[in-house]
Amino acid sequence: MAKITPRLDSLRKANADAVPFALTLVAKRLKTDWQLIRLATKAAASKNAADIAGTPYAIAVTMALDQLDDRRTVLRIVFKHNRVLIAKELLTEIYDTEYALQVRIDHFEQSNWGLRLRQIMGGISALVEAEVSRFPEEVGHIFASRRLRNHQSLRGRLNYLGWKGRDLVQDGAAFCRKLIIGQV
Repeated sequence: MAKITPRLDSLRKANADAVPFALTLVAKRLKTDWQLIRLATKAAASKNAADIAGTPYAIAVTMALDQLDDRRTVLRIVFKHNRVLIAKELLTEIYDTEYALQVRIDHFEQSNWGLRLRQIMGGISALVEAEVSRFPEEVGHIFASRRLRNHQSLRGRLNYLGWKGRDLVQDGAAFCRKLIIGQV
């Protein structure tokens, strides 16, 4: 992020219409979708969804949601062809991206992005439920496992609390800076 942000900034100043295309190229090089979300949140004054929506890189959040929707389509195909291991990896990536969106953006649920995420995740839940319901209740299914959502584990909860503590300190410092400058 430290290397790419200055380059994106200079591109934006030279040709703002090229930013979405540059973000697409950046997204292809990232290991996970949630890293794209970080690019959008770093450019904002705060983690508030409204502040992020006002940044030049807000489209990165929309792109991450588009990638989630694409993964939903791929998941449907993978389920149809009984590719369990691929489906498990896809679900893990989907859940990680969902979690990153919810944690990294404050007031996300009330935004248009939050509405779109609920629609996408509703479709994914329906696919998973249909897959799990094919088997008798006595038989456990890998897609019903809570392990797919790493953020719900003890380690994931501790990480979340650490992030919230860091955000509290950063937001407090940013608020103090605004008070000193006289923006509040």
